[in-house]
Formats: sequence, C-alpha cells, structure tokens
Amino acid sequence: MRVDEEFGGSGAQSLEADFTRALREAADLTPDQALYTLAADAARVGRRRRNRQRVLVACGLLLAVAAGSAASFGIPGQPVVPAVQPAHPMTADESLALVSGLLPPGTVHGQYIAEPGVAGQDGNRYRTDGTLDFDDGQGASWISYFVEYTSQTPDESAVCMDGFQSPQESCERTVAPDGSVVVIDKLGDRHQADHKEWRATWAAPDGRRIMIIEHNGQPSRPNRPNPPLDAEQLRTLVTAPAWGRLFDALPTPRTTPTPKADPTGAAPAELLATLVPLLPPGAQNSKPQAGDGAHLMVTFEGRTSMLSVTTAPAGERGLSDKQYADSPGSAGPLAQREHLADGTLVVTNQHGNGKSATDTILYWTAAVYYPDGRSVSISEANGENGYTARPGTPALSLEQLRAIVMSPTWRS
Repeated sequence: MRVDEEFGGSGAQSLEADFTRALREAADLTPDQALYTLAADAARVGRRRRNRQRVLVACGLLLAVAAGSAASFGIPGQPVVPAVQPAHPMTADESLALVSGLLPPGTVHGQYIAEPGVAGQDGNRYRTDGTLDFDDGQGASWISYFVEYTSQTPDESAVCMDGFQSPQESCERTVAPDGSVVVIDKLGDRHQADHKEWRATWAAPDGRRIMIIEHNGQPSRPNRPNPPLDAEQLRTLVTAPAWGRLFDALPTPRTTPTPKADPTGAAPAELLATLVPLLPPGAQNSKPQAGDGAHLMVTFEGRTSMLSVTTAPAGERGLSDKQYADSPGSAGPLAQREHLADGTLVVTNQHGNGKSATDTILYWTAAVYYPDGRSVSISEANGENGYTARPGTPALSLEQLRAIVMSPTWRS
C-alpha cells in the first residue's frame, strides 16, 4: 500500500508490493476474521482491494493479542522518522490509567500497554496501543485500543467490514459536521458461533484515528452473551476528548491526508451488469447483491452457487497483482496457469479452506491478468455468502468461469 514519505521513507512503492504479498500469504495460512487494523489499511487501495483482503488478513489480531502484543495499523519493519517530537510524553502506566478512567465501573488489568512514542516491532512511532482485561462484574473481557496518526482520510480509515465476507450483526457509520467519522461495527466469528467482536472507530480529516475492539470474554473463550460496552458506550468512549492526551504523546506528522487518486475499478453494480449477460444460456440468477462487493447467486442445471467478481484497472498495482499471481506461492497445487502470446496470464484454481487444501474442494476461481495491469477475477462457492462454503459440484465449471473472465466485454 502506498504511504507518504514521512510514514514510510523512499522505498514505499516496493514496500507496498512486498507488504501486499505478505498479507496474502499470511491470510492463506490463517483464514479467520479479526484483524481490522490491517484490513483498514488495505482499504486505502480502493474498494476492490478492501473487498478482497479484509477478511483474508483477519486472524492476525487474535494471534497478536494472545501473544501479548496488539496488532499494528502501520507497516511492519518500516522505520519511521518523526516530524515533530511528542508535545507531552507519557509512560505506559499513565496510558493505562487514562484508558481505565474512560471505561465504566469495573476492574481493569493491563495485558499489554505500549509506551506512546516508542516504536513497536514495526518501527512505527505514530501509533500506540494496548489490551486491557476489563471486568464489570458480568465476566472479564478483553478490550484493545489503538491510537494513531495515519496518512488516510476518514473515507479510507473508518469503514464497515463487508458483511458478505464475515458474520456481521450490524454496522453504523456516522459523519459529523467537522468531517470526522464514527463507525460502530458488531461482528460475529465465522469459526466460533458464540464469540462476538464489537468495534468502534473514530477518524478525523487530519489523519487521527482511534479504534476500540472489545470481545465477550477472551477471543478464544467467550464467557458472556455480549461484550461489556454497548453501542452507545462504545461511541462515547471512542469520541472522548481525553484521547487527545495520547495524541499529544505521539510524534506529529508534517502533512495531513489527501484523498488518493488511484483508480479502483468498476463499482459493484457495474460489474454485475456486465456479469449477468455472460452467464451460460439457461443459467438463472438471483437479484444481484451490489453492496460492498459484486455477488450473484446463480442456478444452472439444478446446481446453485454464489459468484463474486472483481476487476482492477491498468497500472502498477495491477502489474504487482499479475506478478504475484504468476509466482509459485500464490496458489495451491491444483492451480493452472496459462501464458498467452500477448503476455496475458490466465489462472484457474480450486481449493479447500486454504490455498493448499485439496482434500475437500470449496472454492473455484478464474482470473485473467493483462500486460497493462488490468485484471478480471471471479470466484465461486456453494454457500449464501463468503464464509459458509460447502462441498459439492458447483453451478459453473472452471471452463465456464474462464470463459466469463476472458470475455472482451470486460475491456470495452
């Protein structure tokens, strides 16, 4: 992902490609749904990438918190040189006291508290975070906070998760008169039905962002029906003026965010309008689901599957995608790659729950990558959404999926 120089240094473009590949590879190994922090950063590269990467990179937060260190909003391994030294430094104990004072009555123990202004493992001094064990008398629960300066606008850094890709009870996004945004996102768990994860995000036009993530217990051990703070308590917490004290303890960037001008591909409704006429004769489709992504339920010869389609415009990011798709680690053993005479790459694949899983096939995909970076990808699964895939013969074959993505209609 692209970052400003003060956030990332001169190697930002190569880092973007490396980090994107790292996200993909980590996601294939850990297909859970919790790491919104990396997901929010993925949102910077547009709706297409946010749609594709959000859930795939998810489990990192649970793993990181369980290991005693909170997840990172920044880019791992990238040194950050502060523009302005912190106005009022704070210790970790002072941070714990401040955050504890913002919570409702109860007992608080710090699981992990970063010292503001001290770089973590990723070298980022523009962010501070922590995880608390909070008990209001109805069951101890983990609450994590993240306070940071970003190079993102609120449209990029305060977004709802895609309910198609992960269980979601509700999501409310509110824009204030000053341009700041608050998101309250209530998520479930695709692997653990009784686990709930509720998130509150506040983002300002100047790049400041606060995120609260709470669980109904520990992530792997729910002990109560709901997390301790309800939606209004989350809203009150994430918008509390006292967070300004933590921002004062962080280095201040020299510049403020500007909207990214990168092209993001066609809108979901446009993609579905193109997809429907390309279905095989006799195929029946449900009402298109053009929300945060392009999804279509299709029935053909008595079989029903869900199709999801994405496209990417020409450009460096598309070329990076093409290079990754042609690498050995990008797909499992059943992937088939075709190199056409004009430099176009066509990839078809089928796999289970993870790119290397072949014992039970759950997903079928086809993608075409053109020499200028443009691409069309379609995936198919037997399920009502992106996380309830079931085994069985899909509605469309890999050959039919390939024919759809290869249609010249996508390039007209």
